[in-house]
Amino acid sequence: MVPVTLLKIEPHHSVLDMCAAPGSKTIQILEYLHASEPSGNQGFVIANDTDVERAYMLTHQARRLNSPGLFVT
Repeated sequence: MVPVTLLKIEPHHSVLDMCAAPGSKTIQILEYLHASEPSGNQGFVIANDTDVERAYMLTHQARRLNSPGLFVT
């Protein structure tokens, strides 16, 4: 969780999260991207994981945020 904080993510950033599942870092990144809503953030996250089952867990975790700025691969 510390690396995400050190990145100083702002709402307009584009972030690639490799080995993203089960989703803790991805959720934290999305929270930073949505920090200034409702100004209409333009940033997004591509969350990548090679394991399909873990990627499914990530998708399930991220649904609770209902973010249009998330793409899981």
